[in-house]
Amino acid sequence: MFNMHELDDARVRWQLGHHLFFSYVQSLIIICSRIDEHAAAGDIEKTKAAIEEATYVLWGVAVIFKMTGGFSQAAYEGYVRPNMFEAAEGFSGMWAQDHDYLIKKVLRRLKSLFNEPPAELLPVIQKFRHAFAIMYDSHKYVCDKFEGGQPSLLMGENAQKTAAEMIDTFKRNRMLVLGVPLGES
Repeated sequence: MFNMHELDDARVRWQLGHHLFFSYVQSLIIICSRIDEHAAAGDIEKTKAAIEEATYVLWGVAVIFKMTGGFSQAAYEGYVRPNMFEAAEGFSGMWAQDHDYLIKKVLRRLKSLFNEPPAELLPVIQKFRHAFAIMYDSHKYVCDKFEGGQPSLLMGENAQKTAAEMIDTFKRNRMLVLGVPLGES
């Protein structure tokens, strides 16, 4: 039998974690746009400061992923997963547009900077890349914990990869955009 306090805690963690994640996504859109603007203007110090700020946000996202999944498998399977899409209308849809914009527009604009960074920026870019990789690993941890070898709800039952394998694919693709060759992330 489920403990209602545990179930409610799991629901709150799952919803709050997702809301925080989407807030972080919006923050990263703003900060990464500043990185692009400062780099285009040739302002190394402001570019460096913005990359450092984005790195702190990425560390926050990694923590949020772990916090979001901080409950039992039983609570996930018995309560969170069956009620996931009922959490709020558009819970994953509306905010996913911001995530899509961050990945497909904002980060791609930074590709040349991250692939051929000025020497003065290399140390902060390396820290950014490291935080980015850890953030993806934290997301994968949650997928592995709850989905194991199953596809995520959003991917559907006919998916060719597990949720964790998809996270690995996304990570590999994003790390390439950030100038990290295959096998080095």
